[in-house]
This record gives sequence, structure tokens and C-alpha cells, in this order.
Amino acid sequence: MTADSMHRRQAAVIGLLALLVRCSGDPPTGVVKLPTGMLVSNPLVSHAAPAPSRLTTSVRAAGAVGEDTMVYVALEPGTAPAGVSATVRGLASGATATTTIQDGGFDPVPVTARAGDIVEVTVRDASGAEVFLASQAVPIIRRLIVVRTDPSPGKRDQPLNGSLIIVFSEPVAGVSLTASSVQLSRGSTAVAGSVSLLQGSGTTVAFTPAAALAPNTDYVLLVTTTVTDLDGDPLEAPITVTFRTGASSTGSPASISVSPDTIQMTGGTYQLVATVRDAARNVLVGQPVTWSSSDPNGLTVSATGLVTAVATGSYDVTATSSGLTASARVVVPAGLPALVTISPAPATVGAQGDTIKLTATVRDARDRVITYPSMTWTSSAPTVASVAQSSGDIGPAAATVTGVSLGNATIRATAGPASGTVLVTVTTPPPVGAVTVTPASATLLVGMTKRLAVTVQDANGRVLPGRPVAWSTVPTSVATVDATGLVTGVDSGSAAVIATSGDVSDTTLISVVAFHLGSVVAGGGHSCGLLTDGAAYCWGDNSSGQLGDGTRVSRSLPAAVAGGLTFATLSASSNDTCGLTSGGAAYCWGYNGDGQLGDGTTASSGVPVAVGGALTFSAVVASDYHTCGLIAGGAAYCWGTNWTGQLGDGSFTSSLVPVAVSGGLTFTALDVGDGHTCAIASGGVPYCWGYNRDGQLGDGTRIPRAAPVGVTGGLTLSAIGAGFHQTCGVTPGGTAYCWGSAFSDSTSPTPPPPPEVVPGGLSFVAVTVGQGHTCGITTLGAAYCWGFNYAGQLGNGSTTDTSAPVAVAGGLTFSALSARGANTCGFASGGVAYCWGDNGSGQLGDGSTASRSVPVRVAGQP
Repeated sequence: MTADSMHRRQAAVIGLLALLVRCSGDPPTGVVKLPTGMLVSNPLVSHAAPAPSRLTTSVRAAGAVGEDTMVYVALEPGTAPAGVSATVRGLASGATATTTIQDGGFDPVPVTARAGDIVEVTVRDASGAEVFLASQAVPIIRRLIVVRTDPSPGKRDQPLNGSLIIVFSEPVAGVSLTASSVQLSRGSTAVAGSVSLLQGSGTTVAFTPAAALAPNTDYVLLVTTTVTDLDGDPLEAPITVTFRTGASSTGSPASISVSPDTIQMTGGTYQLVATVRDAARNVLVGQPVTWSSSDPNGLTVSATGLVTAVATGSYDVTATSSGLTASARVVVPAGLPALVTISPAPATVGAQGDTIKLTATVRDARDRVITYPSMTWTSSAPTVASVAQSSGDIGPAAATVTGVSLGNATIRATAGPASGTVLVTVTTPPPVGAVTVTPASATLLVGMTKRLAVTVQDANGRVLPGRPVAWSTVPTSVATVDATGLVTGVDSGSAAVIATSGDVSDTTLISVVAFHLGSVVAGGGHSCGLLTDGAAYCWGDNSSGQLGDGTRVSRSLPAAVAGGLTFATLSASSNDTCGLTSGGAAYCWGYNGDGQLGDGTTASSGVPVAVGGALTFSAVVASDYHTCGLIAGGAAYCWGTNWTGQLGDGSFTSSLVPVAVSGGLTFTALDVGDGHTCAIASGGVPYCWGYNRDGQLGDGTRIPRAAPVGVTGGLTLSAIGAGFHQTCGVTPGGTAYCWGSAFSDSTSPTPPPPPEVVPGGLSFVAVTVGQGHTCGITTLGAAYCWGFNYAGQLGNGSTTDTSAPVAVAGGLTFSALSARGANTCGFASGGVAYCWGDNGSGQLGDGSTASRSVPVRVAGQP
């Protein structure tokens, strides 16, 4: 123990003794406020009893289940005003919880600890620097107090329909929450309302008025000492909160958070709490929340956010409400191995080299499955049956037993202090009667892989597990196969893959097809391309179904879009994709929380869905929150979110189906940015509408526009590109102009600058704008990029930002470029698609997740 940690423990113990002395005397008349602002409750225990007591039931709702002893730790508002995050640690148990600091404090979070244990709180600022450190010993007794309220005392703008929030230092008994224990009054008149605990929380109480409060009126919230904790002890002192309403009401859900942000569990369960707020940060009570776990096999989560550890590991638990999501990281550390079980048990294997796989499962004392880093396998009779740890990706928990001679052998698996055994009987091996490989045929793209399965049976059809199988291919110039049956496409053509066991074999026919792309588009987290026959493929992030393959599985290699549709063009954003058939029908897939798929719903889709309205389009362009298209004749339609006028229909009302852009203009080209839209009208005149804080509309103001406005400067354009907060265009003479900001960093009230010439004197024919970077194709087909380059999205072999165009490395010439997010894709003149930049989700399509600062070929192409 270091001198510093010893000092903390001594100080905490002295604090505990002082608190115990205080608790043994008369009850205090005011709220307990320790000098540090750190509050630690007495331990709460769940008793194992045939009939759960009131304490057991209540603590389960609050987050401590089984025999774990939990304490609730909070930091009073204003204690650490510079803090951003806080970590609470039980020094004896090793349990930790990390939570977000708000108003200089945080609401109670439970950690595993016992009376006398030391609990430590560390608060850090945005840079990671420590700004607050305190530790306390867990008291035997601690009276219930109020940590904070919302509204806080003296608040002047409480929403008229908002719930009043009271946060207590530890879980309260639900039966003590009554109309008399929590009261709201206007002068001498009581205000009717309901009192309840927030879902999943034992410490946060909401008083919801039965009717909207009067505007600009004073009210008083009273919490009396008839509110009790789970032990039946009353609130230490009543509290009175005076506040005044404003004239507004709460808004629609705008954010969701999960508390704590990160936990390291030492117990079997833990309660997470989701809070939904509007844009003004008002808590919205009663919003439906759904919970999910990244791996339910290792960590389950209930409908109320109670997580239960099944196996050790790290998991993400996600809360979703009104299309909003927030996640918490849950780490379940391993204890020492206490039990090892082996399957199958008992086991039988044939002599003379037959094999069988054994799998060991290791559990700790809490019956949680753990992955133990090393395991020893032994045989009691190696001359009867030998055992060896399996190689490959199976890990130390698997072993291969080989039959040597007739008889019995005991196989033992040992993990640390625990071990388990299984009896293996070695019998006369039956001859192989049949070998069956599945599937009987398959098609692969060049560079892609497929694992084949093989079944070996005797003459009576009984499966012979573990029988050796040899794999081969003819010819190897078309496809190869490894010892596990993994086939890799090498070149176009057909190959026979042969599996042989004993003197019996079976063959699968593999057709290898080259991936002939005709176009490629970047979508930020994913990318898509069209084959020359119009079939669509996508790769990269698939968390919202934006790859269109009917799954939510992200991929670093191209995957076919489901549905059998063929498209003439594609457009992609970070979380959705749209395609246009040769007949002008528009389809979209992926995230749809803002109606950007245009099918009249807000349901996301992992397969293409038709855009509503029975319109025939000549172009469709997708963005993160809205989508726009041009119909025959040049009229523009948009759909999705419209919070800043980006639909251009003269309103700020969102639409789940296409609505006509106002003004009666017809356009020849159109592009969609993050929150704005721009198009070129007949005659080459550029117009823009939507978000305009950075001047991206080019009208000389920072005012959002719900209808098209002309770009200043009298420009005539032949091409236009809209990005995150910037727009660029190319004149018929090849001069490139840009306006707005490469990133949203402008807060100046002054008018933005007019469109400015891109430096360098290059002559362009096309331009595309991403999230902070821009790329263009010169009249000779060379690609140049400029702007942010932190992920290599400029493609010049570096990660250095530049305000002037730099040549994309490799000497390629391109017929088309597409920039979104922090990556870029291009279709080279030779008919090959390349991508570069950020690759964290596999969006470059080269089979990896490594970012690239130079163009790399999308895999599968000849």
C-alpha cells in the first residue's frame, strides 16, 4: 500500500468513526452535507430467503440482487464544476462505475462494498486531468437525504407540463411515496399529481402534475420526512423548493443517456437507468425504452435495464427510445476458476487414429463462464488415448483426443485450481462409408472466401465425428482450400473442391466470378457499388441495415443487396442508401428514424423499400437526415427531416414521403448535404436551401431558408456538390468555387464570405464534398482533394490537412468521385473502383478495417 492510499484510508476511517458518533446521538435537524460533497449510503443487502422481504424486493428493483452488498455513491451539485466524468471505485471489491458529471455532481450509482470498506471518487475534466479526489469509509448507518431536485431552488423557467424530479441519496421505499409525502402547492392551494419512481431507478422520484401548471407562476415543492428508505428510516429533514414556471412546455425527445456510462461488475446483476430528455434538457417521464445487449449469451438485459452476467467479458448495453440510442459498457471480470466441465461426457472414439473433439467450460464461484488463458490437458493412459490442445481459433478450452488402442482412458482438463474429467472409451473404428460436402455447389467472387462443411459416416449412416478429412482443389489457379475447408476464390473459372476420408471422397463445384463494378459511391461509414449488370453491392457499417443485405452485420467485403433489383445509380450517406432503377423507380434502405427512406414510415429497413408517391425520378441523392430527387422535367422533391428547411417546401415540417420543392424551379443537377440542399437550375444558376449557419447556402447570410435562394456572385455552374457545412461548384470553364465552412466552426454574426475560387489554378469537371474535405476531377481525369485529412481521406499518402488541392496518389485517372464522411471512393477510367480514407467499419471494401491514405482496390475485382 502506498503512503498516499494509506493516508486516504486513514482519513476515510476517521470520517466513518465521526459519522457513527453522530448517528448515535440525536437525529440532526438538517441535511447531512459532508465537506467533500461526496455522499455514501449504508450497505444494502439482498437476503436469500424463501419469501422475499420488503428489503429484498426493493433492492432488486434498485440494482442489488443475490448476496451482494451495495452502497450508493453520489456527488452533490457544484462539488466539481470543472468535471466531465467521474469514476466510483470500491477499493475492497474492485467494482467500478463511471458516470457523467452534470452541474458539478452526479446522481447516486451503486457499487459493491461493505461497511468499513473504502469507496473512492475521482473526477476528471475534458482533458483527462484529475480535478477532484475523495474517499470515504462505508458507514453502518446513514440517514436518507435529497441529493438534488429539478427544478433546483429558485429556477425561473420550469416547463408547464414538466415532471418534478427528486433524487435521493439511496433507494426509497415505493410505499412511502404518497400525495402527502411529496407535495406541490401554488400559494395555499395543493396541486394534484402522481408520485412514482423512474423506471429502473430506486433513487429518482418524479412528481407529475395532473394538469399543466400556470405560466409565470410561483410554486413550492415539499418533500416530507414520511418518505423512507428501504429500512423504513425517514428522510433526515424535510426540504422545500420554491420555483417559478415559464411560458413553454417540454419538447419531443431529443436525447437519451444511460447511467452509469461504464461499470465493472463484481456481482451477478446491476441496474442501468435510461433518462430521456428534450432539447432543453428537461427529463421526459414515461417514455418507452427498449434495451438490448451486444451479446445476450454473455450478458442479458431485462425490459427495465437490469443486466445479469452470464459469462465474463466486455459488453455494450443499448437503450433506445423514439429512435434515439445510448449505450453503456459493462465489463464482467473473471474470478478464479472453481469448476471445469467437459463435453461430451462420456465420450467414445475409434482406435487407430480416429479423433474426437472435447470442449471444456470453466466457471468461477459465481457460476459465470470465464475464458481462462491457459489450460492443461492430460490422459491417464496415453497408450490408449492421447490428448492435445486444439490449435487454431478454438482456444485452450478445446482438445483433440486420438484413439490409439482398445480400452478406457480418463481425460483431465485443468484450469488454475480447478479441474474436470471425462471417461473416454476407445473402440474398433468402423470404416468410412460416405463423405458428404455441403453445399454441393457455390459461387464466389475473386478474393472472397467460403467455408465448406463435411460429414463423414459409416456404412449404416452413423456420423463419425473427428474422422480425418483431406481437402484439395482442381485447378488451384481458380480456387484454393485450406485444411479446415475454407475455400478462397483466386481467378475466374470453375474448380472442384474434393474432401477425402479414408478411401471415400465427395466433390463440390465452385464457380469463381470476377467482381465487375460499373460505379462506386462513398457513404461515410459504408460504400456501395453497381456491377455492370446493375446489381448492387455494399460494404462497411451495417448497424442500421444500410448495406441492404437483410442483416445488421457489418462487412469489410462487398455483400449483395437483397431483393434482386437492378439499379442505374446509387447514392449513400452514413446510415442509409438509395438506388434508382433504369425505369426511374426510387428505392431506399437503412436508417429511417427521420423518414429519409420516403416510404411513409419511420421504420428502418435492411432491404430496399420503394419511395412513396408514385414518382418517376431522374436522380436521387441521400444524406444522413433527408433525401432529395429530380423527376422528369427537372422538378425537385425532398423527404425526411426538415428542422432547418432542407426539404425546401417553404415549411419547417418534416415529411415521411416526397414533397415538392417550392418556387416552381426546374433543375439539371442536385446534391444533398448534411442539413442543406443545393441544385443547378436551367441555365446553370445555382440555388440552395436549408441550414445556413456557416453560409453554406451562399446567399450572403447565416439565416436558414425553407425555400430555394440564389447563390450570390452571379455564378453559372455545370456541377455542384453539397457536404457537411460546405458547398462547392464548377463553372462551365472549369473554375471551382466553394462557400460555407469545411467544418461547423463558425459562430460569427457577420455575413459569411461569398463563393471563393479554389486555389491552385486547376480546371475541374466535377466536384464532391464530404465531411470536412472536398475532391474534384480535372479535365484530364486526375483526382485532387483538399481539406481535413486525419484519416487519409485526401488520398495523397499523408494525414496532413491542406487548404489547397493535392493530387491523389497512384497516378490514376477517374471518371467519377464520391466523398462522404472521412472517406472517398472513385471509379477509375480502366473500370476499377478504388476507395481511401477512414476504414473503421470496412467501408473501403479491401477486406480490412485499416484506414488508407492512398487508393486501394475494392476487393473482388479482376
